[in-house]
Amino acid sequence: MLSLYIHIPFCKTKCPYCSFQVCPSDQMKSGVFHNEIENYTESLISEIKHYSQILTDKEIKSIYFGWWTPQTLGLKNIEKITDTIIKYFDTENLWEFSIEMNPYPADEVLNFVEKLSSKYDFFPRVRFSFGIQSFDNFVLSNVWRDTSFPALVELFRKLQKIKKANNVFNLDFIAFGYFHKSRKWNPQLRNQDALSFFQNLANTQFVDSYSIYTLELFPGSLRYYQNNSKAKETNSSFSKILPFVSDDSIYEEFATLKDMVLDSWYKRYELSNFSLWWKSSIHNRVYREMWDYVWIWTSASSFIKSPNSELKKYLWISEDSLALRWTNTSQVANYNKWEFLDRASVQTLTEKDLLIEEFFLALRTDIWVNDLQKFSSVLVKNIDQKIDSYIQQWFVQKTSNWIVLTDLGMDIYNDIITELLEEI
Repeated sequence: MLSLYIHIPFCKTKCPYCSFQVCPSDQMKSGVFHNEIENYTESLISEIKHYSQILTDKEIKSIYFGWWTPQTLGLKNIEKITDTIIKYFDTENLWEFSIEMNPYPADEVLNFVEKLSSKYDFFPRVRFSFGIQSFDNFVLSNVWRDTSFPALVELFRKLQKIKKANNVFNLDFIAFGYFHKSRKWNPQLRNQDALSFFQNLANTQFVDSYSIYTLELFPGSLRYYQNNSKAKETNSSFSKILPFVSDDSIYEEFATLKDMVLDSWYKRYELSNFSLWWKSSIHNRVYREMWDYVWIWTSASSFIKSPNSELKKYLWISEDSLALRWTNTSQVANYNKWEFLDRASVQTLTEKDLLIEEFFLALRTDIWVNDLQKFSSVLVKNIDQKIDSYIQQWFVQKTSNWIVLTDLGMDIYNDIITELLEEI
């Protein structure tokens, strides 16, 4: 089965911690922005049709609209793209239809949820992932989010009234690490009412899953350059960005939110993701478990095992290959001319490549890595001693030849994977 990821690069404004290429409407004239959306929609549809002609496996496992703010595309365009997939691929056994959304404006959000849930009620799961980021008004204001804690509370009240049986709701949070000291000099998250609401919301289990990320900054984001004096002189936006905090504070907030979710009987199924039983994201598992996927967007990477002859021809690959990975063009202008592929990006993966990737990705999840002997060629020689040490520290659970990281182990995943994989 095949999964499709539909990337939407449009948003209202580029968040100060965002380092990716986006098309924010606040930096474009309204007519230009509308034209870009229409052109991109038509190009997406063309690429979907294109792959329907060269892929023999047309049975779809999941459809995912994501990356920035798919709702900026408009409900009609989202439906138009989805209907194209239904027409040209086999969605009879689809596991999940999922879309990322900002939690504002509320009326637009509620309309999207109601309309998409009703139109595609024949899908067994229609999932909405809301980019909440924080319940703290100070944080929301300073990362340029057009919402507030009271507005989010009201949104959840309304969502409770319209949630359908096949709906799955996910909330995305970022640990920004802003604390203050209590009278006893203990660190507390700034807004205790918001923190209590988070705990009570988790306790109700109205939300099916949570994604909790630690703030990471990369070149390309305003905040990455915030301490650069020359950048400050040329960009007044820096005065409106949150001050820096230590990594320790960020991880402390992550641990606080994580523990609340775990205490409410959510299961940690991946480093940053938690869900109720059977409600984990299929989209996340597609990537982590190395199922076949095609990502429809600029700069998107796709992965196929056992590629057919038509796909090899399209990618200019003649030799036998266990698996292929390729990336689309990064140029929007080229993409809108239906020049989708960046041919220089095509990779032929060897058996060793696949072993490294399989171990690397599987260990991030709650899936037991079975048959350690299978990975012996890419693991360090003293693997047994390493794992025994991890077991004693409660970082790893082991049964026979199977291992899985505990919650504590997931917290230090980067250290563990670096020590276990010979190539890293």
